[in-house]
Amino acid sequence: MRALYYSWISLIVVAATGCSLSVDTNAAQCSADSDCDRYGSHLACQHGICGLGPPGCVSGTPTSEADLANQCTTSQTFQFDNCARLGMCDTSSLSGAFAMNAPPEKFGDPPQPEHTQERPVVTCAAAAAAVESTPIYITGSTNLPPLVKAVQPLLSVTVPPYLAIFAPRTSCDGAASILDPTKHTIKNVDNNYAFYYDAAGAQRFCLLDDAGNTIDVGESDVHPTSCGQQIVTDTADYPGPIQAITFVVPSASTQTVISAEAAHLVFGAGGTGAGPGGHVVPWSDSRLYFTRSKGTGTTQLVARNIVVDPAMMWGIDRLSASNLVASMEAVNPSVAESVIGLLSSDFADSSRANLRVLAYQQRGQKYGYLPDSTADSLDKANVRDGHYPIWGAIHLMAATQVDVPSPAASAFITQFNKAKLEQPLVAAIIDSGFVPLCAMKVNRVPETAPLASFKPEFGCGCFFDHEVTGATSCKTCNVPSDCPSSTPKCNYGYCEVQ
Repeated sequence: MRALYYSWISLIVVAATGCSLSVDTNAAQCSADSDCDRYGSHLACQHGICGLGPPGCVSGTPTSEADLANQCTTSQTFQFDNCARLGMCDTSSLSGAFAMNAPPEKFGDPPQPEHTQERPVVTCAAAAAAVESTPIYITGSTNLPPLVKAVQPLLSVTVPPYLAIFAPRTSCDGAASILDPTKHTIKNVDNNYAFYYDAAGAQRFCLLDDAGNTIDVGESDVHPTSCGQQIVTDTADYPGPIQAITFVVPSASTQTVISAEAAHLVFGAGGTGAGPGGHVVPWSDSRLYFTRSKGTGTTQLVARNIVVDPAMMWGIDRLSASNLVASMEAVNPSVAESVIGLLSSDFADSSRANLRVLAYQQRGQKYGYLPDSTADSLDKANVRDGHYPIWGAIHLMAATQVDVPSPAASAFITQFNKAKLEQPLVAAIIDSGFVPLCAMKVNRVPETAPLASFKPEFGCGCFFDHEVTGATSCKTCNVPSDCPSSTPKCNYGYCEVQ
């Protein structure tokens, strides 16, 4: 449905093998990929025919996770040569990479943020009362605030109105706040105060009660089982939008791609044990690994994908995503080539002037892919279709009575956990760098489960495409009768399949 697929697809020639689509019926259209440039970008030359690539891609309907990872696509591809760079040239040695582990080297206390917060003078309860709203106390990942900001206008007009109060911690803290009976209360932390968003969208800090406040909603970027927590009686977990996690390097670095094997050796063994001289070049200095704590979704999602115990990840915890970005941007250019970090895609996208996202070549994948179709786009095409695997849904957890959360928890959760979200919220979710579930073509629960093809109950892929690219090949509509039988639903102004 994306505009990337171009109108030329209407004329199809299927090669004898692979996945080749073409607009020219000549028997020999090409001898190299460059010969295909006249037909459109990202085409590959396969058996003399120009078509979707890369060479050897899986055509037809994907039937397995491996098919999804290697399906034909118009996306830009990259390749990490494990043989040349790691000395791992066969299946046995590549599998052996994941058995190479070492305890992480310690470098003392993590660096502290460069700024300190002034202690707020207003309590969160008083701030809610001032706007005649009921407070909703939420805690979890520092990646959640854009969604808190996005949903607040909707909470302000409910009956009764609510004010979302967010206390930033980690994903695993968010899960524990609901699922661990000893951690239901959250208190003030100096330099890390709770906050809310006012009617103008400005962030306002506030003080929790002296005795603390009971959490209504716990949020995690990973499934609670990844944090060692289980959904128990009188609790529930509600999945929300999708967020990708990325490997990033300074823009001065020449690196463009990393393989799962190389990433394991870097973050599971400190960059030793492979390659020329026994190192993963250029990431051989673990003091230049910019990471987050083991309780963050950033670390959890990467660790699960590269087969490393999250508690044994190498690197220096930079405390927050914003602090990590600032730290990476401040590195001396002389060492930029050796620097690598882990960062959620929303922060990575907003830092593209100074940081580069690496393509990721997952285990069993022939080529590496960015979260997006190209380095210049924001379409999350490879997250949505299965080429890029390091992502997960945010999880909103709450205590329940007879399977129903409290009114305050329900007010927040139901905004994100229904088939058809409010269109302004969907637009805000997309603008914040997340992918609404209605735009996904693959899914998995939990994040350790295999990927599978997915059709949302209410599709919004066309709306997503238009929001991030300014264009879509989908037909516009006002009512379902405006739509053809092949895409009979009118969703957010575009004709969709479902």
